[in-house]
Amino acid sequence: MKKILKIALSAAILCLTAVIMSVCVFAETEDIEMRTVLAKVTNGAWGQSITYDKATLDCSRLTSDSEIQVEFELDGEWNGSGAPVELVFQNYSTADPAIWAKIAPYDFDDTTATFRYEDMVAIYGSEDLSTVDAVHLGDCGIPMKVTKFVITNCEKIEITTTTTAATTEAVTEAETEAAETTAVTTAATEASSQSSSGGNIPIVPIVIVTVVVAVIIVVVIIVLKNRKRFY
Repeated sequence: MKKILKIALSAAILCLTAVIMSVCVFAETEDIEMRTVLAKVTNGAWGQSITYDKATLDCSRLTSDSEIQVEFELDGEWNGSGAPVELVFQNYSTADPAIWAKIAPYDFDDTTATFRYEDMVAIYGSEDLSTVDAVHLGDCGIPMKVTKFVITNCEKIEITTTTTAATTEAVTEAETEAAETTAVTTAATEASSQSSSGGNIPIVPIVIVTVVVAVIIVVVIIVLKNRKRFY
């Protein structure tokens, strides 16, 4: 009976490992909302409402699926032919001459604008955005103030992974059925916690693990009852 229990616990560990790997795969990107507390009203003559330096906004984290979505307030009525705002990628440290790449939004209205990755790299002239020293959001001829600045689908700086070494060791030693059950339950709880904070996490593996843990608990109860009956 104990061998059956070990097999069931090993199967549970494999399921948990699969869930953890799924969490890592599906949590590779994230949306970032930048602070806009320092944003100011522009002068209405192609001035900048906010600037993020490289230490604040590392453009190398942008992916091909990234967009920069901004919200703003205009001081007056916009009657221009294009967008009332523009995004600027600046390189003043490695480019000669310095780069001042003005990027127009592909979608906009009087309060919002969206800039896409392909336009950014095309205007900047390189897919290596790690060389961008500063990012500006400015006006195109009307006083404006940024109120929200979001970058979507950014590459995560660090992906948290969970090791199952301790749990595997506990299963291998199999000191008591209670200890093994506790180890599996703890691992399932950690996996569930990571799933709730990962964003786009698949639900099916989590359901599978929950069912497996429930089955294991039932098996443990049966084993304990049998031990009391025969010993």
